[in-house]
Amino acid sequence: MQDALLAPFLRLLDDISPSTAVRSAEVGHAHDIWLKLSESGFLDALVSERDGGAGLQPRDVANLLLASGRRLLPAPFGETMVARALATRAGMRLPTTPILLWPENSQGKLRSSLAPVWAGATHALVQRGDQVSLRALGQFAAPADGYALPAATLATAAPVASFTLEPDALLSWSATLTAVAMAGAMAGVLDMTIDHVNTREQFGRKLGQFQAIQHQLAIMAEQTTATCTAARIALSRPLPGPSCLDAAAAKIAANEAAKIVCAIAHAAHGAIGVTAEHDLQLYTRRIKRAVASVGSSAFWADQIGQAHLSEGTDAGVFVRSHWAA
Repeated sequence: MQDALLAPFLRLLDDISPSTAVRSAEVGHAHDIWLKLSESGFLDALVSERDGGAGLQPRDVANLLLASGRRLLPAPFGETMVARALATRAGMRLPTTPILLWPENSQGKLRSSLAPVWAGATHALVQRGDQVSLRALGQFAAPADGYALPAATLATAAPVASFTLEPDALLSWSATLTAVAMAGAMAGVLDMTIDHVNTREQFGRKLGQFQAIQHQLAIMAEQTTATCTAARIALSRPLPGPSCLDAAAAKIAANEAAKIVCAIAHAAHGAIGVTAEHDLQLYTRRIKRAVASVGSSAFWADQIGQAHLSEGTDAGVFVRSHWAA
């Protein structure tokens, strides 16, 4: 099923998510992208067949989510897919427009130091405790942040509808989807770096022929693979989706790998990689913004530590009980 879905999805990404479209979306031109994505039917992949969807589970769409990150799809694809699945399970129908996930704490504060990228979204699923409500977003995004990306803002209007969900469900999903997008983007950075060192020459030799460069590429590949693996594990749990510990492991792996992958990529590319004209900065800006979003490594490590202490088991038993295949 995964292979059958991936080929047409990649063809769709070729059409709607070239780097020119990613750049245009940064200044608010993403309507056509969303229209084609919505018409494709992929957004209802996790919705049950009874409700008009494909009835798939998160593991079945892992390749699609990773591919969307690899191509920097400038639309909340995973978020809308998850929002539709969770809402229809609760008997609620969502608008056909882009939907963001917005986990809040008990005081109503977003549980992320950075708000989700706007990307033309019209609504957000907001969770506080076990209550989830559909809220409208501000008509316009906030000014571009330090990563040159516009963040979404919640409108002051009353919720459109509401339902209940396990506490922290949207936080876990937000962190997992962020980690998956980072994993895909890091795979894209790895591909780009390999292509660069195999074409760029220095001292009469391709950069990729130098052993030091080959060693750095091996480290990049190792970190990227580890991140992709952690992301797939987080997506292996059936709906309603990943647990808090699944999300913690995936986000920690992504955060730690991001520092290494971005540093090596920019070192290999040199000064050209930070220029506005080069596509590398499109990737690394998004990866670094994701590191600062939906919980730091320290925050998620604390969640794992507290869970381990509460269970009172040794580390081996704890790991096997939560993440063994």
